[in-house]
Amino acid sequence: MQRIILHIDLDSFYASLEELRHEDIRGKPVVICVFSGRSEDSGTVSTANYKARELGIKSGMPISLAKRLAKDKDVAFLQNDIEYYRTVSDRIMEIIEEEADIFQQVSIDEAYLDVTKKSMDKWDNAKKIAEKIKKKIKEQEGLTCSVGIGPNKLVAKMASKHQKPNGLTIIKDAEVKEFFENLPVSKIHGIGEKTTKILDELGIKTAKELASSDIKILEKKFGKNKSKLLLDKSQGIDDSPVEQKDRQQISRLGTLKEDTDNIEVIFEKIKELATDMKKKIEKVSFRTVSIITIDTALKTQTRSETVQVTNNLDSVLPITKSLLENFLKENSEKKLRRVGIRVSNLVYKKEQKTIGDF
Repeated sequence: MQRIILHIDLDSFYASLEELRHEDIRGKPVVICVFSGRSEDSGTVSTANYKARELGIKSGMPISLAKRLAKDKDVAFLQNDIEYYRTVSDRIMEIIEEEADIFQQVSIDEAYLDVTKKSMDKWDNAKKIAEKIKKKIKEQEGLTCSVGIGPNKLVAKMASKHQKPNGLTIIKDAEVKEFFENLPVSKIHGIGEKTTKILDELGIKTAKELASSDIKILEKKFGKNKSKLLLDKSQGIDDSPVEQKDRQQISRLGTLKEDTDNIEVIFEKIKELATDMKKKIEKVSFRTVSIITIDTALKTQTRSETVQVTNNLDSVLPITKSLLENFLKENSEKKLRRVGIRVSNLVYKKEQKTIGDF
């Protein structure tokens, strides 16, 4: 049976989340940073939205260089808030996993889905699955994603990059050769700068040239295994499976009716979120419970405690209240806007390999 694989890529995920939280930066170039604290310009760029990328700002760039590129332009530079991003990512990955035969999350904002059975081996059905995922993510989280559909993981990944943001690209079996052959080798997923430079020195610039190159020459430069891998990539060949991996945390986050530091009001919200989470952990236990707080300045913090292995959320609610009390004492000047609960270090029952069945 021909496989049908989806690759989901959330569009400029961190920056898009910050645009949702900060109305005043919507539509502007947005740069998410990891500040080192040595100075206001020290540190690196974590990611940037598409408008910031048009200015030449990209991931891994020193913040000082990014600010020079942004000089005299209205660009928002914000601190990375990874706890918040992970919490939203958890919710989105649950949405995606519901539509998969096999689900593999590969990063905070990317996942592969094998939908061969769900799509009944039909490309049109796979497209409907992709459209359903895109719609649910937009409606529930206000975010867009780009989806690639192909006969393997490599082709699906390349397809998702083809139209960004908010794209949906299908590359069927018969279209793979034509799609790949005119690509620069630098654009093929998994071929980095060093390899591209060596290939260029060999006069190999496109995927078509790489596919027709002499394997013996490649082996002298890269060795037998990598040469075979390069030839496969140049032709869109990838036999690697979509591998289901056990999730290691589950969280719920909710908005309070009004900004408050009233512990009883906040704790009621935590209990409400815990009730919603119960059905998600029926077949797993956990070792760690955490509270997540987001204050009126939109700063996210967590407090955690290790517990005896359990799947009884009610039994650890007093711990979450204690964590909340300590947090409020330490941050008496702050009011909370959102609050959440997380269980992590999950322990799966022997017969239970995933939580996708929930």
